[in-house]
Order: sequence, then C-alpha cells, then structure tokens
Amino acid sequence: MILIVRYIAIHLPPARNYEEPKGIEVDKSRYPITGIDISRHTGIVDFQKIKEQFNDTIDFVYIKTSEGANLVDAKFETNYNNAVLNDIPVGPYHFFKFNVSGKRQAANFLQVINNKIFNLPLVLDVEEWSNTGEHNQDKVINEIRCFILEVEIRRKEKVMIYTNESSYQKYIQGNFESNKIWICSFSPQPKNLKTWTFWQHSHNGKLEGAEGWIDINTFNGTREEWNKFLE
Repeated sequence: MILIVRYIAIHLPPARNYEEPKGIEVDKSRYPITGIDISRHTGIVDFQKIKEQFNDTIDFVYIKTSEGANLVDAKFETNYNNAVLNDIPVGPYHFFKFNVSGKRQAANFLQVINNKIFNLPLVLDVEEWSNTGEHNQDKVINEIRCFILEVEIRRKEKVMIYTNESSYQKYIQGNFESNKIWICSFSPQPKNLKTWTFWQHSHNGKLEGAEGWIDINTFNGTREEWNKFLE
C-alpha cells in the first residue's frame, strides 16, 4: 500500500519532513479508494492544497457535525463548504453519547446538517471511547436504534454505523443488519464482520494542508464500484 504520507515523500521535495502514520498497510491494488475524516481537532484544513497535492487521490472526506444532544463541531460549516467548493465527495458523522437520549441526539444531528446535500451516507459514530462509566447494554442499543430510526425517517436515507471491533460486537452485531458498517480496525483485516463499507486503519495521518492529525480510511471496492456507490 502507498499511504498518503508515502505519496508525499515520493512526490514532494525532500527538504520537507512528514511523519509516517501508525496503522495498517492496505493493499491499494485491491482497495484503491482512500479518504480522510476530520473534526475541529484537526485544526485548519486547506482542501484546495490537499486536492492539488495529491492530484485527486483523496477520494472522500467525512466531517464531524455534532455530538450528544447539544454539541456542534465548530469546524463543520467551514469544512463542509470548503470540501464542496473543491468538489470532494463528503459525508457527515455524529458522535453518539451513551447517556443521552437517541432521539435528542438525532434532533441535534438533523438540525446541524439541515437540508445540506451529501455524496456519502450519514454516519452514527458508536464507540466506548469517551463514553466512560457503566452503561446498560440493552439501553444503549435501544437509544442507537431510536437515533437511526428518527434520522432515517426524516432524511429518507439509510444511516451507516462507524464503530470499532469491540463496540461492534457489543452493540451492533446482530442488531443493525440493514445498516452499512464503517469499521475502525488495526488488524490486517477487520475481524468478525460479514462485510464492511469503509475501514479506518490509521489515526495518525499527516499531510500538508491539514494542521493536525487525520484519520485514514479505505473503501471496500474497486474504483468502478466506488463510482457506482456515489451515484
């Protein structure tokens, strides 16, 4: 696999230093589509520079919109507008809080995305990281279901679920079979999944045009399948 940073190292002047991301090397002859996901923690993102830098090999970007019942990502509007301006396929994601009503979180997410148009599925981020404390498994699953149902009814489109391997097994597996999965995994291949749509395999991507660290993702398919996915 040639990750983003390796591409930089080959194609940009050697005087610039870039940090190799820690993660899994993916066979890009098999999975040629690469994307990133970002939030306010990424800092300033120059989408024009990113696109020019990689000659369109950044195929998509997911942007954090919201979290819980009230939080709105401070960079969402700017990141969304700049991604659209640079013709980069874009999707939104909401970080799910285990101790907050799924319906209230759906209302927050829907208010933030409003009537915006996205090229990629809407995403609910479900993970135990940042959800500290004891949580009733059945209650969490029910609140996830409430969120998804509310959003799917209002937007008339399916929600994709982002999760890691442990949270997938605990909350998602067997409960949301009709929803596509975006899996975070640092195994050579994601485990215990029938299939996955996106695979996040690095939290430590570094590239010119993004102020902070970025997450690196791969689409499960060929470029032809990717083009159909975007239709």
